Amino acid sequence: MARVLGLIFSGHGSSMCLVEDGSIKRAINAERLTRDKFSLVGLPNHRDFFMSRRYNVAEDASQQSFHNFFEVFPRMLEYTTGAPTIEAAELDLVVKTPDNIKPIWGEDDARYQRFLKMFEGTQTCFELEHHLCHAYQAFLTSPFEEAAILTIDGSGEYLDRRKGGAICASLGRNHGVDVNIYKEVPVMSSLGGLYASHTRHLGFNAEQEGNTMALAAFGNEDYWERLKDIPALRVDGNFQLKWNTREQKPEWMVQMEAWCPPRQKNEPFEQHHMDMAWGVQHLTEECMLNAARGLVQRTGLKQLAVAGGVALNCVANARILAETPIEQIHVMPNAGDKGLAAGAALYGYHVVLGHQERHPPRHDYHGKSYTDDEIRIAIEQADGVTSRHSGDISSEAAALLAEGRIIGWVQGGSEYGPRALGHRSILADPRTQASKERLDQEIKRREWFRPYSPSVLAECADEYFEMNGPSPYMLQAVMARPEKRAEIAGVVHIDGTARVQTVEQGVEPRYYRLISEFRRRTGVPVVLNTSLNGYGEPMVETPDDAIATLKSMGLDALAIGDWLVWRSD
Repeated sequence: MARVLGLIFSGHGSSMCLVEDGSIKRAINAERLTRDKFSLVGLPNHRDFFMSRRYNVAEDASQQSFHNFFEVFPRMLEYTTGAPTIEAAELDLVVKTPDNIKPIWGEDDARYQRFLKMFEGTQTCFELEHHLCHAYQAFLTSPFEEAAILTIDGSGEYLDRRKGGAICASLGRNHGVDVNIYKEVPVMSSLGGLYASHTRHLGFNAEQEGNTMALAAFGNEDYWERLKDIPALRVDGNFQLKWNTREQKPEWMVQMEAWCPPRQKNEPFEQHHMDMAWGVQHLTEECMLNAARGLVQRTGLKQLAVAGGVALNCVANARILAETPIEQIHVMPNAGDKGLAAGAALYGYHVVLGHQERHPPRHDYHGKSYTDDEIRIAIEQADGVTSRHSGDISSEAAALLAEGRIIGWVQGGSEYGPRALGHRSILADPRTQASKERLDQEIKRREWFRPYSPSVLAECADEYFEMNGPSPYMLQAVMARPEKRAEIAGVVHIDGTARVQTVEQGVEPRYYRLISEFRRRTGVPVVLNTSLNGYGEPMVETPDDAIATLKSMGLDALAIGDWLVWRSD
Protein backbone atom coordinates (compact mmCIF):
# COMPACT_ATOMS: atom_id res chain seq x y z
CA MET A 1 0.00 0.00 0.00
CA ALA A 2 1.39 3.40 -1.05
CA ARG A 3 0.74 6.29 1.34
CA VAL A 4 1.34 9.85 0.13
CA LEU A 5 0.84 12.97 2.25
CA GLY A 6 0.10 16.34 0.65
CA LEU A 7 0.77 19.58 2.55
CA ILE A 8 -0.09 23.21 1.88
CA PHE A 9 0.83 26.26 3.97
CA SER A 10 -0.66 29.05 1.90
CA GLY A 11 -1.47 32.63 2.80
CA HIS A 12 -5.09 31.56 2.30
CA GLY A 13 -4.87 28.77 4.90
CA SER A 14 -3.23 25.42 5.57
CA SER A 15 -4.34 21.89 4.82
CA MET A 16 -3.24 18.26 4.81
CA CYS A 17 -4.41 15.30 2.71
CA LEU A 18 -3.55 11.59 2.85
CA VAL A 19 -3.82 9.47 -0.30
CA GLU A 20 -3.69 5.69 -0.02
CA ASP A 21 -3.39 3.64 -3.20
CA GLY A 22 -4.70 6.53 -5.27
CA SER A 23 -7.76 7.33 -3.13
CA ILE A 24 -8.17 10.28 -0.80
CA LYS A 25 -8.24 8.64 2.60
CA ARG A 26 -8.61 11.70 4.83
CA ALA A 27 -8.09 15.45 4.59
CA ILE A 28 -8.38 18.39 6.97
CA ASN A 29 -8.14 22.16 6.82
CA ALA A 30 -6.14 23.54 9.74
CA GLU A 31 -8.87 26.03 10.62
CA ARG A 32 -11.21 23.18 11.60
CA LEU A 33 -8.74 22.18 14.34
CA THR A 34 -7.48 25.61 15.39
CA ARG A 35 -11.08 26.95 15.38
CA ASP A 36 -9.86 30.21 13.79
CA LYS A 37 -11.31 30.77 10.33
CA PHE A 38 -8.66 31.27 7.61
CA SER A 39 -5.98 30.81 10.26
CA LEU A 40 -2.40 30.67 9.02
CA VAL A 41 0.05 28.00 10.11
CA GLY A 42 3.74 28.81 9.84
CA LEU A 43 7.12 28.65 11.46
CA PRO A 44 7.59 30.60 14.71
CA ASN A 45 8.33 34.31 14.29
CA HIS A 46 7.33 34.22 10.63
CA ARG A 47 4.06 36.07 11.21
CA ASP A 48 5.37 39.28 9.62
CA PHE A 49 6.45 37.36 6.52
CA PHE A 50 3.06 35.72 6.21
CA MET A 51 1.28 39.03 6.57
CA SER A 52 3.51 40.90 4.14
CA ARG A 53 2.72 38.26 1.50
CA ARG A 54 -0.97 38.06 2.34
CA TYR A 55 -2.11 41.64 2.98
CA ASN A 56 -1.69 45.16 1.74
CA VAL A 57 -3.63 46.79 4.58
CA ALA A 58 -2.27 46.56 8.12
CA GLU A 59 -5.64 46.54 9.87
CA ASP A 60 -6.74 43.52 7.86
CA ALA A 61 -3.59 41.65 8.88
CA SER A 62 -4.52 42.07 12.53
CA GLN A 63 -7.71 40.09 11.90
CA GLN A 64 -5.86 36.97 10.79
CA SER A 65 -4.77 34.48 13.43
CA PHE A 66 -1.36 32.86 13.19
CA HIS A 67 -0.48 29.44 14.65
CA ASN A 68 2.88 27.83 15.34
CA PHE A 69 3.53 25.05 12.84
CA PHE A 70 5.27 22.87 15.43
CA GLU A 71 2.16 22.93 17.64
CA VAL A 72 -0.50 22.47 14.95
CA PHE A 73 1.26 20.06 12.59
CA PRO A 74 1.21 17.03 14.96
CA ARG A 75 -2.53 17.49 15.46
CA MET A 76 -3.15 17.63 11.71
CA LEU A 77 -0.87 14.65 11.13
CA GLU A 78 -2.59 12.49 13.72
CA TYR A 79 -5.99 13.48 12.33
CA THR A 80 -5.08 12.42 8.79
CA THR A 81 -2.69 9.49 9.32
CA GLY A 82 -3.45 8.28 12.86
CA ALA A 83 0.13 9.04 13.97
CA PRO A 84 1.65 12.21 15.50
CA THR A 85 5.04 11.93 13.73
CA ILE A 86 6.19 11.44 10.16
CA GLU A 87 8.17 8.34 11.11
CA ALA A 88 5.19 6.69 12.82
CA ALA A 89 2.89 7.55 9.91
CA GLU A 90 4.88 5.19 7.62
CA LEU A 91 4.59 7.42 4.57
CA ASP A 92 6.11 6.63 1.19
CA LEU A 93 6.22 10.25 0.09
CA VAL A 94 5.41 13.79 1.27
CA VAL A 95 4.65 16.49 -1.33
CA LYS A 96 4.40 20.24 -0.78
CA THR A 97 4.41 23.42 -2.83
CA PRO A 98 7.12 26.06 -2.17
CA ASP A 99 4.66 28.09 -0.12
CA ASN A 100 4.87 30.64 2.66
CA ILE A 101 6.44 28.29 5.20
CA LYS A 102 9.79 28.72 3.45
CA PRO A 103 12.25 31.42 4.60
CA ILE A 104 12.21 34.74 2.82
CA TRP A 105 13.83 34.41 -0.61
CA GLY A 106 16.44 31.83 0.28
CA GLU A 107 17.32 33.22 3.71
CA ASP A 108 19.22 30.67 5.82
CA ASP A 109 16.69 30.04 8.55
CA ALA A 110 17.23 27.61 11.43
CA ARG A 111 13.49 27.20 11.83
CA TYR A 112 13.18 25.92 8.28
CA GLN A 113 16.05 23.52 8.82
CA ARG A 114 14.19 22.19 11.86
CA PHE A 115 11.12 21.77 9.62
CA LEU A 116 13.13 19.81 7.04
CA LYS A 117 14.66 17.61 9.73
CA MET A 118 11.19 16.30 10.63
CA PHE A 119 11.06 14.55 7.23
CA GLU A 120 14.46 12.88 7.28
CA GLY A 121 14.18 9.26 6.20
CA THR A 122 11.03 9.90 4.13
CA GLN A 123 11.02 10.73 0.42
CA THR A 124 9.91 14.31 -0.18
CA CYS A 125 9.00 16.60 -3.07
CA PHE A 126 8.78 20.15 -1.73
CA GLU A 127 9.05 22.22 -4.95
CA LEU A 128 5.83 21.41 -6.84
CA GLU A 129 4.76 24.67 -8.51
CA HIS A 130 1.60 26.28 -7.19
CA HIS A 131 -0.37 26.40 -10.45
CA LEU A 132 0.84 23.03 -11.65
CA CYS A 133 -0.41 21.62 -8.35
CA HIS A 134 -3.78 23.36 -8.99
CA ALA A 135 -3.88 21.68 -12.41
CA TYR A 136 -3.33 18.21 -10.93
CA GLN A 137 -5.82 19.05 -8.18
CA ALA A 138 -8.41 19.87 -10.87
CA PHE A 139 -7.85 16.87 -13.14
CA LEU A 140 -6.97 14.04 -10.76
CA THR A 141 -10.09 14.65 -8.63
CA SER A 142 -12.29 14.72 -11.75
CA PRO A 143 -14.16 11.72 -13.19
CA PHE A 144 -12.83 12.42 -16.70
CA GLU A 145 -10.45 10.27 -18.71
CA GLU A 146 -9.61 13.31 -20.82
CA ALA A 147 -10.17 16.95 -19.92
CA ALA A 148 -9.21 20.49 -20.66
CA ILE A 149 -7.79 22.12 -17.53
CA LEU A 150 -8.19 25.67 -16.25
CA THR A 151 -6.51 27.01 -13.11
CA ILE A 152 -7.35 30.53 -12.01
CA ASP A 153 -6.64 32.45 -8.80
CA GLY A 154 -4.87 35.52 -7.43
CA SER A 155 -1.25 34.51 -7.82
CA GLY A 156 1.19 31.67 -7.50
CA GLU A 157 4.77 31.92 -6.28
CA TYR A 158 7.58 33.88 -7.93
CA LEU A 159 9.13 31.67 -10.62
CA ASP A 160 12.78 31.66 -11.65
CA ARG A 161 11.80 30.23 -15.03
CA ARG A 162 9.73 33.39 -15.60
CA LYS A 163 12.54 35.67 -14.38
CA GLY A 164 10.88 36.16 -11.02
CA GLY A 165 7.38 36.67 -12.41
CA ALA A 166 4.30 34.91 -11.06
CA ILE A 167 1.24 33.61 -12.89
CA CYS A 168 -2.44 33.85 -12.03
CA ALA A 169 -3.97 31.33 -14.44
CA SER A 170 -3.03 28.45 -16.70
CA LEU A 171 -4.69 26.53 -19.52
CA GLY A 172 -3.88 22.97 -20.49
CA ARG A 173 -5.05 19.39 -20.76
CA ASN A 174 -4.15 15.96 -19.52
CA HIS A 175 -2.26 13.14 -21.19
CA GLY A 176 -3.05 10.11 -19.08
CA VAL A 177 -2.21 11.09 -15.49
CA ASP A 178 0.18 13.81 -16.67
CA VAL A 179 -0.81 17.44 -17.21
CA ASN A 180 0.42 19.58 -20.09
CA ILE A 181 0.12 23.37 -19.75
CA TYR A 182 0.18 25.34 -23.00
CA LYS A 183 -0.66 28.86 -21.79
CA GLU A 184 0.11 30.82 -18.61
CA VAL A 185 -1.37 34.21 -17.69
CA PRO A 186 1.03 36.60 -15.89
CA VAL A 187 0.01 38.00 -12.52
CA MET A 188 -0.42 41.50 -13.99
CA SER A 189 -3.75 40.18 -15.36
CA SER A 190 -4.88 38.53 -12.14
CA LEU A 191 -8.65 38.03 -11.95
CA GLY A 192 -8.28 36.86 -8.37
CA GLY A 193 -6.37 40.02 -7.49
CA LEU A 194 -8.96 42.19 -9.24
CA TYR A 195 -11.84 40.49 -7.44
CA ALA A 196 -10.11 40.59 -4.04
CA SER A 197 -9.31 44.29 -4.39
CA HIS A 198 -12.89 45.15 -5.26
CA THR A 199 -14.07 43.02 -2.36
CA ARG A 200 -11.86 45.02 0.00
CA HIS A 201 -12.97 48.30 -1.62
CA LEU A 202 -16.58 47.34 -0.88
CA GLY A 203 -15.77 47.10 2.83
CA PHE A 204 -15.57 43.32 3.15
CA ASN A 205 -12.79 41.41 4.88
CA ALA A 206 -10.19 39.22 3.20
CA GLU A 207 -11.60 35.89 1.94
CA GLN A 208 -15.12 37.36 1.58
CA GLU A 209 -15.27 37.37 -2.21
CA GLY A 210 -18.50 35.39 -1.92
CA ASN A 211 -20.10 38.53 -0.47
CA THR A 212 -19.19 40.47 -3.61
CA MET A 213 -20.70 37.74 -5.80
CA ALA A 214 -23.93 37.82 -3.76
CA LEU A 215 -24.13 41.62 -3.82
CA ALA A 216 -23.67 41.64 -7.61
CA ALA A 217 -27.20 40.31 -8.09
CA PHE A 218 -28.56 43.68 -6.89
CA GLY A 219 -26.47 45.75 -9.32
CA ASN A 220 -26.67 46.84 -12.95
CA GLU A 221 -24.20 47.45 -15.77
CA ASP A 222 -23.30 51.09 -15.02
CA TYR A 223 -19.84 50.26 -13.62
CA TRP A 224 -19.33 47.63 -16.31
CA GLU A 225 -19.32 50.44 -18.88
CA ARG A 226 -16.01 51.53 -17.33
CA LEU A 227 -14.58 47.99 -17.30
CA LYS A 228 -15.77 46.42 -20.55
CA ASP A 229 -12.73 47.49 -22.60
CA ILE A 230 -10.19 46.43 -19.96
CA PRO A 231 -9.94 42.70 -20.76
CA ALA A 232 -8.32 41.74 -24.05
CA LEU A 233 -9.70 38.27 -24.82
CA ARG A 234 -7.64 36.00 -27.09
CA VAL A 235 -9.08 33.23 -29.23
CA ASP A 236 -6.79 30.66 -27.57
CA GLY A 237 -8.45 31.38 -24.18
CA ASN A 238 -5.75 33.72 -22.93
CA PHE A 239 -6.74 37.09 -21.52
CA GLN A 240 -4.90 40.29 -20.61
CA LEU A 241 -6.08 43.15 -18.40
CA LYS A 242 -5.18 46.64 -19.62
CA TRP A 243 -2.41 48.56 -17.86
CA ASN A 244 -2.63 52.34 -17.28
CA THR A 245 0.82 53.64 -18.21
CA ARG A 246 0.18 57.16 -16.91
CA GLU A 247 -0.91 56.00 -13.46
CA GLN A 248 1.46 52.99 -13.48
CA LYS A 249 -1.22 50.65 -12.19
CA PRO A 250 -3.88 48.36 -13.67
CA GLU A 251 -6.62 50.23 -15.50
CA TRP A 252 -9.28 48.46 -13.43
CA MET A 253 -7.71 49.91 -10.29
CA VAL A 254 -7.90 53.42 -11.75
CA GLN A 255 -11.57 52.92 -12.56
CA MET A 256 -12.31 51.34 -9.16
CA GLU A 257 -10.82 54.30 -7.31
CA ALA A 258 -12.65 56.80 -9.52
CA TRP A 259 -16.04 55.08 -9.28
CA CYS A 260 -16.60 55.55 -5.55
CA PRO A 261 -14.53 55.95 -2.38
CA PRO A 262 -13.84 52.81 -0.34
CA ARG A 263 -16.90 51.79 1.65
CA GLN A 264 -16.35 51.68 5.42
CA LYS A 265 -17.58 48.57 7.18
CA ASN A 266 -20.34 50.36 9.08
CA GLU A 267 -21.72 52.25 6.08
CA PRO A 268 -24.93 51.17 4.29
CA PHE A 269 -24.74 49.76 0.79
CA GLU A 270 -25.57 52.26 -1.94
CA GLN A 271 -26.49 51.45 -5.52
CA HIS A 272 -22.98 52.29 -6.75
CA HIS A 273 -21.59 49.57 -4.44
CA MET A 274 -23.96 47.03 -5.96
CA ASP A 275 -23.10 48.20 -9.47
CA MET A 276 -19.41 47.84 -8.68
CA ALA A 277 -20.00 44.25 -7.59
CA TRP A 278 -21.99 43.55 -10.77
CA GLY A 279 -19.23 44.97 -12.95
CA VAL A 280 -16.35 43.02 -11.45
CA GLN A 281 -18.44 39.85 -11.42
CA HIS A 282 -19.31 40.29 -15.10
CA LEU A 283 -15.68 40.92 -16.06
CA THR A 284 -14.67 37.73 -14.28
CA GLU A 285 -17.38 35.75 -16.03
CA GLU A 286 -16.35 37.05 -19.47
CA CYS A 287 -12.72 36.07 -18.94
CA MET A 288 -13.66 32.60 -17.71
CA LEU A 289 -16.09 32.05 -20.60
CA ASN A 290 -13.36 33.05 -23.05
CA ALA A 291 -10.89 30.69 -21.40
CA ALA A 292 -13.36 27.81 -21.67
CA ARG A 293 -14.05 28.50 -25.36
CA GLY A 294 -10.34 28.77 -26.10
CA LEU A 295 -9.64 25.47 -24.36
CA VAL A 296 -12.26 23.70 -26.49
CA GLN A 297 -10.79 25.21 -29.64
CA ARG A 298 -7.22 24.25 -28.67
CA THR A 299 -7.87 20.76 -27.26
CA GLY A 300 -11.09 19.62 -28.93
CA LEU A 301 -12.26 18.46 -25.50
CA LYS A 302 -15.64 19.34 -24.03
CA GLN A 303 -14.89 18.20 -20.49
CA LEU A 304 -13.38 20.89 -18.27
CA ALA A 305 -11.60 20.48 -14.91
CA VAL A 306 -11.12 23.69 -12.92
CA ALA A 307 -9.30 24.69 -9.72
CA GLY A 308 -8.01 27.84 -8.02
CA GLY A 309 -9.86 30.26 -5.79
CA VAL A 310 -11.72 31.93 -8.69
CA ALA A 311 -13.17 28.50 -9.57
CA LEU A 312 -15.46 28.88 -6.55
CA ASN A 313 -17.38 31.50 -8.56
CA CYS A 314 -20.53 29.45 -9.06
CA VAL A 315 -22.21 32.01 -11.34
CA ALA A 316 -19.33 31.84 -13.82
CA ASN A 317 -19.28 28.02 -13.66
CA ALA A 318 -22.96 27.81 -14.59
CA ARG A 319 -22.48 30.21 -17.49
CA ILE A 320 -19.62 28.10 -18.84
CA LEU A 321 -21.97 25.13 -19.15
CA ALA A 322 -24.84 27.20 -20.51
CA GLU A 323 -22.95 29.39 -23.01
CA THR A 324 -19.85 27.53 -24.24
CA PRO A 325 -19.27 24.18 -25.99
CA ILE A 326 -18.22 22.68 -22.63
CA GLU A 327 -20.59 19.80 -21.87
CA GLN A 328 -19.27 18.69 -18.46
CA ILE A 329 -17.45 20.66 -15.81
CA HIS A 330 -15.70 19.44 -12.67
CA VAL A 331 -14.73 21.99 -10.05
CA MET A 332 -12.77 20.41 -7.23
CA PRO A 333 -14.93 21.15 -4.12
CA ASN A 334 -11.95 22.55 -2.20
CA ALA A 335 -10.91 24.48 -5.30
CA GLY A 336 -8.80 27.14 -3.57
CA ASP A 337 -5.37 26.91 -2.03
CA LYS A 338 -6.37 24.62 0.84
CA GLY A 339 -7.30 21.99 -1.76
CA LEU A 340 -3.73 22.04 -3.02
CA ALA A 341 -2.92 19.42 -0.38
CA ALA A 342 -5.06 16.95 -2.35
CA GLY A 343 -3.43 18.00 -5.61
CA ALA A 344 0.02 17.53 -4.08
CA ALA A 345 -0.78 14.07 -2.69
CA LEU A 346 -2.35 12.87 -5.95
CA TYR A 347 0.55 14.29 -7.96
CA GLY A 348 2.94 12.41 -5.70
CA TYR A 349 1.07 9.13 -6.10
CA HIS A 350 0.65 9.30 -9.88
CA VAL A 351 3.64 11.29 -11.14
CA VAL A 352 6.43 10.85 -8.59
CA LEU A 353 5.61 7.23 -7.71
CA GLY A 354 4.35 6.43 -11.21
CA HIS A 355 0.98 4.79 -10.48
CA GLN A 356 -1.44 4.99 -13.42
CA GLU A 357 -4.77 3.71 -12.10
CA ARG A 358 -6.98 6.55 -10.87
CA HIS A 359 -9.60 6.52 -8.11
CA PRO A 360 -11.27 9.96 -8.26
CA PRO A 361 -13.45 10.77 -5.24
CA ARG A 362 -17.23 10.50 -5.51
CA HIS A 363 -17.84 13.01 -2.71
CA ASP A 364 -16.16 15.63 -0.53
CA TYR A 365 -16.64 13.94 2.86
CA HIS A 366 -12.95 13.37 3.61
CA GLY A 367 -12.92 14.24 7.31
CA LYS A 368 -12.92 11.91 10.29
CA SER A 369 -16.13 10.07 11.22
CA TYR A 370 -16.96 9.94 14.92
CA THR A 371 -18.34 6.81 16.57
CA ASP A 372 -21.62 6.58 18.43
CA ASP A 373 -19.69 6.26 21.70
CA GLU A 374 -17.65 9.39 20.95
CA ILE A 375 -20.84 11.31 20.28
CA ARG A 376 -22.54 9.97 23.40
CA ILE A 377 -19.58 10.90 25.62
CA ALA A 378 -19.50 14.43 24.17
CA ILE A 379 -23.22 14.83 24.94
CA GLU A 380 -22.85 13.46 28.47
CA GLN A 381 -19.98 15.81 29.22
CA ALA A 382 -21.81 18.90 27.95
CA ASP A 383 -23.74 21.16 30.27
CA GLY A 384 -27.18 22.51 29.49
CA VAL A 385 -28.30 19.99 26.86
CA THR A 386 -30.84 17.18 26.72
CA SER A 387 -30.70 14.28 24.28
CA ARG A 388 -32.10 10.98 23.20
CA HIS A 389 -31.05 8.25 20.81
CA SER A 390 -33.12 8.07 17.64
CA GLY A 391 -34.17 5.00 15.73
CA ASP A 392 -34.60 7.03 12.52
CA ILE A 393 -32.72 10.30 12.72
CA SER A 394 -33.47 11.28 9.10
CA SER A 395 -37.22 10.97 9.58
CA GLU A 396 -37.19 12.83 12.90
CA ALA A 397 -35.07 15.63 11.46
CA ALA A 398 -37.38 15.93 8.44
CA ALA A 399 -40.39 16.20 10.76
CA LEU A 400 -38.73 19.07 12.63
CA LEU A 401 -37.97 20.90 9.38
CA ALA A 402 -41.56 20.44 8.18
CA GLU A 403 -42.69 22.13 11.42
CA GLY A 404 -40.50 25.13 10.64
CA ARG A 405 -37.65 24.25 13.01
CA ILE A 406 -34.03 25.07 12.18
CA ILE A 407 -31.58 22.34 13.09
CA GLY A 408 -27.92 21.39 12.97
CA TRP A 409 -27.15 18.24 10.97
CA VAL A 410 -23.81 16.52 11.69
CA GLN A 411 -23.13 13.17 10.05
CA GLY A 412 -20.05 11.17 9.04
CA GLY A 413 -16.80 12.80 7.98
CA SER A 414 -16.66 16.55 7.53
CA GLU A 415 -16.54 18.23 4.14
CA TYR A 416 -13.03 19.08 2.94
CA GLY A 417 -14.13 22.14 0.96
CA PRO A 418 -15.82 25.35 2.10
CA ARG A 419 -19.39 24.28 1.21
CA ALA A 420 -21.52 22.36 3.70
CA LEU A 421 -22.90 19.41 1.73
CA GLY A 422 -25.04 17.67 4.33
CA HIS A 423 -22.43 16.55 6.85
CA ARG A 424 -21.80 19.80 8.76
CA SER A 425 -24.94 21.72 7.89
CA ILE A 426 -27.70 23.89 9.25
CA LEU A 427 -30.99 22.83 7.67
CA ALA A 428 -34.29 24.69 7.41
CA ASP A 429 -37.60 24.73 5.54
CA PRO A 430 -36.99 26.29 2.08
CA ARG A 431 -40.63 27.15 1.46
CA THR A 432 -40.67 30.52 3.19
CA GLN A 433 -38.58 33.65 3.49
CA ALA A 434 -39.09 33.37 7.25
CA SER A 435 -36.38 30.71 7.35
CA LYS A 436 -33.87 33.08 5.73
CA GLU A 437 -34.88 35.97 7.94
CA ARG A 438 -34.48 33.98 11.13
CA LEU A 439 -31.14 32.59 9.98
CA ASP A 440 -29.91 36.09 9.13
CA GLN A 441 -31.12 37.77 12.30
CA GLU A 442 -30.94 35.14 15.04
CA ILE A 443 -28.68 32.26 14.03
CA LYS A 444 -26.09 32.97 11.32
CA ARG A 445 -26.23 36.74 11.90
CA ARG A 446 -24.97 37.47 8.44
CA GLU A 447 -25.56 40.07 5.73
CA TRP A 448 -29.09 40.42 4.37
CA PHE A 449 -28.04 40.19 0.71
CA ARG A 450 -26.43 36.74 0.96
CA PRO A 451 -28.60 33.84 -0.23
CA TYR A 452 -28.92 30.34 1.20
CA SER A 453 -28.57 27.21 -0.87
CA PRO A 454 -30.96 24.38 -1.77
CA SER A 455 -30.13 20.70 -1.44
CA VAL A 456 -32.41 18.83 -3.84
CA LEU A 457 -32.95 15.17 -4.66
CA ALA A 458 -30.93 14.63 -7.84
CA GLU A 459 -33.84 13.16 -9.79
CA CYS A 460 -36.02 16.18 -8.96
CA ALA A 461 -33.49 18.91 -9.70
CA ASP A 462 -34.66 19.61 -13.27
CA GLU A 463 -38.22 20.06 -12.04
CA TYR A 464 -37.19 23.00 -9.84
CA PHE A 465 -34.06 24.41 -11.51
CA GLU A 466 -32.73 24.97 -15.03
CA MET A 467 -29.94 22.47 -14.59
CA ASN A 468 -26.95 21.88 -16.88
CA GLY A 469 -26.20 18.46 -15.41
CA PRO A 470 -25.48 17.38 -11.84
CA SER A 471 -24.21 19.86 -9.26
CA PRO A 472 -23.10 17.77 -6.27
CA TYR A 473 -20.73 20.36 -4.78
CA MET A 474 -22.90 23.50 -4.77
CA LEU A 475 -20.63 25.13 -7.36
CA GLN A 476 -23.18 26.20 -9.96
CA ALA A 477 -25.70 29.03 -9.60
CA VAL A 478 -28.59 28.18 -11.92
CA MET A 479 -32.00 29.74 -12.49
CA ALA A 480 -34.89 28.47 -10.41
CA ARG A 481 -37.84 27.70 -12.64
CA PRO A 482 -40.27 30.63 -12.49
CA GLU A 483 -43.26 28.46 -11.62
CA LYS A 484 -41.38 26.95 -8.64
CA ARG A 485 -39.81 30.06 -7.09
CA ALA A 486 -42.65 30.83 -4.70
CA GLU A 487 -42.61 27.21 -3.52
CA ILE A 488 -38.94 27.46 -2.44
CA ALA A 489 -38.72 31.17 -1.69
CA GLY A 490 -36.14 30.71 1.08
CA VAL A 491 -33.43 29.53 -1.34
CA VAL A 492 -33.97 31.74 -4.42
CA HIS A 493 -31.74 34.81 -4.78
CA ILE A 494 -33.00 38.22 -5.91
CA ASP A 495 -31.96 37.45 -9.51
CA GLY A 496 -33.84 34.14 -9.57
CA THR A 497 -30.74 31.96 -9.17
CA ALA A 498 -29.90 29.31 -6.61
CA ARG A 499 -26.57 27.66 -5.75
CA VAL A 500 -27.80 24.08 -6.06
CA GLN A 501 -26.55 20.88 -4.47
CA THR A 502 -27.90 17.74 -6.12
CA VAL A 503 -28.06 14.81 -3.66
CA GLU A 504 -27.75 11.23 -4.90
CA GLN A 505 -28.92 8.27 -2.85
CA GLY A 506 -25.86 6.19 -3.69
CA VAL A 507 -23.46 8.92 -2.54
CA GLU A 508 -25.12 10.21 0.64
CA PRO A 509 -28.00 7.88 1.63
CA ARG A 510 -28.75 9.39 5.04
CA TYR A 511 -29.04 12.97 3.76
CA TYR A 512 -30.99 11.70 0.76
CA ARG A 513 -33.43 9.98 3.10
CA LEU A 514 -33.91 13.16 5.13
CA ILE A 515 -34.83 15.14 2.01
CA SER A 516 -37.10 12.30 0.84
CA GLU A 517 -38.88 12.30 4.19
CA PHE A 518 -39.27 16.09 4.01
CA ARG A 519 -40.77 15.64 0.55
CA ARG A 520 -43.20 13.01 1.86
CA ARG A 521 -44.44 15.46 4.48
CA THR A 522 -44.49 18.65 2.38
CA GLY A 523 -44.41 17.67 -1.29
CA VAL A 524 -41.13 19.58 -1.74
CA PRO A 525 -37.91 17.58 -2.47
CA VAL A 526 -35.68 20.45 -1.32
CA VAL A 527 -34.21 21.64 1.99
CA LEU A 528 -32.38 24.86 2.81
CA ASN A 529 -28.75 24.08 3.56
CA THR A 530 -26.03 26.32 4.98
CA SER A 531 -22.81 25.64 6.86
CA LEU A 532 -22.90 24.85 10.58
CA ASN A 533 -20.79 27.67 11.97
CA GLY A 534 -21.22 31.00 13.68
CA TYR A 535 -20.39 34.27 11.93
CA GLY A 536 -16.65 34.44 11.29
CA GLU A 537 -16.07 30.88 12.53
CA PRO A 538 -15.02 27.76 10.59
CA MET A 539 -17.44 24.89 10.12
CA VAL A 540 -17.71 22.59 13.11
CA GLU A 541 -15.54 19.49 13.10
CA THR A 542 -15.98 17.43 16.29
CA PRO A 543 -19.06 16.49 18.33
CA ASP A 544 -17.86 18.94 20.99
CA ASP A 545 -17.77 21.72 18.37
CA ALA A 546 -21.28 20.85 17.21
CA ILE A 547 -22.75 20.88 20.73
CA ALA A 548 -21.06 24.19 21.55
CA THR A 549 -22.54 25.68 18.38
CA LEU A 550 -26.00 24.36 19.26
CA LYS A 551 -25.78 26.18 22.59
CA SER A 552 -24.45 29.46 21.18
CA MET A 553 -26.48 29.92 17.99
CA GLY A 554 -30.13 29.47 18.91
CA LEU A 555 -30.73 26.33 16.87
CA ASP A 556 -33.88 24.39 17.73
CA ALA A 557 -32.07 21.04 17.76
CA LEU A 558 -28.97 19.17 16.68
CA ALA A 559 -29.12 15.85 14.85
CA ILE A 560 -25.67 14.32 15.30
CA GLY A 561 -25.14 10.71 14.29
CA ASP A 562 -28.17 8.89 15.71
CA TRP A 563 -28.62 11.40 18.53
CA LEU A 564 -31.11 14.23 18.77
CA VAL A 565 -29.86 17.00 21.07
CA TRP A 566 -31.42 20.26 22.21
CA ARG A 567 -30.74 22.93 24.81
CA SER A 568 -32.21 22.18 28.23
CA ASP A 569 -33.85 25.61 28.33
